[in-house]
Amino acid sequence: MGLKVQIFEANSHLVVTAVGQYTLIDILALFDTVKEESEKRAESKVILDITEIVGAIPFMDMLGLGEHCSKSWKQPLRVAIVSRTGGLNDFFEIVARNRGVQLAVVPNHQAAIEWLRY
Repeated sequence: MGLKVQIFEANSHLVVTAVGQYTLIDILALFDTVKEESEKRAESKVILDITEIVGAIPFMDMLGLGEHCSKSWKQPLRVAIVSRTGGLNDFFEIVARNRGVQLAVVPNHQAAIEWLRY
């Protein structure tokens, strides 16, 4: 994976942060890492911070990423993705949620924590 990933446990959730240049392959691998780490640590709530991933995410990649999430992120996994403008967006969220994934794309950590509470 070309991204630098850090993982740590917070009080009530897991936090995964990634830094680097956007590539579809790296984001797919990152999503798999989220699944593996949440299972390994028995943590169903995750904040995934991708604000430091540089580069625009093409519209068609959003579709594929949402579909990938639906195949790997099963309930009770609940993921709040902190993303910058130009990163993951509402379209990605809708694709994944329409396929049963519990996730939200949010602008900051506070919004992510609030969403994970429900």
